[in-house]
Amino acid sequence: MSCFVVNDYHVSALVAWAIRQGLDLDASPDAVAHVLASANRRAYSERYQGRYDSELVAFGGLDRSAGADLAPVAVVKACDCLDYQASDWSRWNDSDAFGYLVAIRRAAVALADPAAVAASGRALPGYDSAPWCLDKPDAAAERDRRLATLDYPDHELAAIRSALAATRCAA
Repeated sequence: MSCFVVNDYHVSALVAWAIRQGLDLDASPDAVAHVLASANRRAYSERYQGRYDSELVAFGGLDRSAGADLAPVAVVKACDCLDYQASDWSRWNDSDAFGYLVAIRRAAVALADPAAVAASGRALPGYDSAPWCLDKPDAAAERDRRLATLDYPDHELAAIRSALAATRCAA
């Protein structure tokens, strides 16, 4: 089994989503994020027997704005990813990190489909197309995505995009 260190955005998106849902994890959101990130790094270190520890970068801190538009099914899949990446740690199943992740995943499954709480989240519609690893959206791509959802006639939307592209080149 392979293992990688998920990026800070991935961890932040999960914890920020839990905050927005009002999930009580019996710890500060910053502490939860650090515990999740640390468990992933411990798993990576154990999996590769410390060979790459010098390359590990400390968790940069919680970004509470991360993942603001995540659908519950995307949260479920992101939890599955982090669970997979952290499961190489010998203490994973007994860790606080595991408990936090289970609580976040359970809340996301319940929100996505209340009837599926006991079922596997992998059966949720949209699970297969949800991203495995969450990456911070590129600011320009995000701006274009938001513009594309606005109700403009095509010729006006093209003019707006053209003006934005010219602005990006000039900056």
